[in-house]
Amino acid sequence: MAANVWGDAENDISQLRKQLTVARNEIHNLRQQMKALGHNHQKEIDRIQQLLETWRCAGCSMQTTQPNVSDDGISLRPIGIISTWFPEKKGTPRQPGICVSSQGKLTLFNSVFTNPEHALEGLEGFSHMWILFYFHKNASSHVHAKVSPPRLNGARTGVFGTRSPHRPSPIGLSLVSIKKVEGSSIHFCGVDMVDGTPVLDIKPYIPQYDNPLHCESPTTRLLDGREAEDGPSNSLPTQAESRMGEREAPDGEEGAQQSTAPSTGIQSERSSGTQVRIPPWISHVSKLKVTFSDRAKAQLENIQRDTDIDNPENSIRSVLEEDPRSVYLRERWGNQFYTFLICNLHVSCKFDDSVHTVTVFQVKSAGKLCECGQPEWQCSIHNSES
Repeated sequence: MAANVWGDAENDISQLRKQLTVARNEIHNLRQQMKALGHNHQKEIDRIQQLLETWRCAGCSMQTTQPNVSDDGISLRPIGIISTWFPEKKGTPRQPGICVSSQGKLTLFNSVFTNPEHALEGLEGFSHMWILFYFHKNASSHVHAKVSPPRLNGARTGVFGTRSPHRPSPIGLSLVSIKKVEGSSIHFCGVDMVDGTPVLDIKPYIPQYDNPLHCESPTTRLLDGREAEDGPSNSLPTQAESRMGEREAPDGEEGAQQSTAPSTGIQSERSSGTQVRIPPWISHVSKLKVTFSDRAKAQLENIQRDTDIDNPENSIRSVLEEDPRSVYLRERWGNQFYTFLICNLHVSCKFDDSVHTVTVFQVKSAGKLCECGQPEWQCSIHNSES
């Protein structure tokens, strides 16, 4: 009898120890979450303070918004604004070639031209264009000579050797595919800008001049749209037309698939006597495997049935394959759920860095409201019911 009592007591003690271990782990997780909330709270306070210091009315912002430059610097005037699927930096593709199905719309201001649609005449003849824009959501006012790109996993390199948005002059450059020109607006594909991004300039993409792998020799180059007098009359236009119909690689990664790394550690490729080099860390990247839970698949089916969103699964997959997390999030909060907004959808997923996978658990409409008036994806009551 005593032995049974003693055995029961040992079982109770063992259970209590397990419960204590679980409690300690939960307390540790809560402390980490409180620390993260405090960090995010401080960032939000700094953001609000900056907004209050730089606030202008809608009319003034539309017509006179300018990049922050010194008194003796260059003043630039935005010519238009971009509307995209991505309302915040989190989850926005880092390069235009990552999510080629993502769509954007560039609208010119009528304060720049009386008839802005006149300025776009002739652009419909090009398949691609360059967009120069202003990184208007850079929260930090400090510029560093060295930055940590996500692909270097915390290692630092010079800011001018990267595509980092945190630059002395926060100007972005993207090569996008023109879908159609309509009035004073341009619809394009391949987005790496946040919604509401101010545009500084646009230029048509011409592979003969913009892509060094396609540069022709001086004797056969087109000059001002005319063929060289001593060149064949029909060879060059055929080559140009065939190149314009191809989808270009992400800017800075031309030829990355075919190039090889020599002993110097620099990748290179030669074409028509031109050598293009890129650092190995630009192209040596393995994409993550993206899977959707049964719940997420059912939600996507309902979204496609109830809305006009075209194949959102491919767009979500394209964003997650390239791992949109920053180095800080990857190292400090890798086991936490990652959420982002895309095309008015709220996506919840979780990364598993040990096997290089990411699982999407939930996809909800970001604009749908529940009974309490909050967005459906933010309401804890609605989420518990689903």
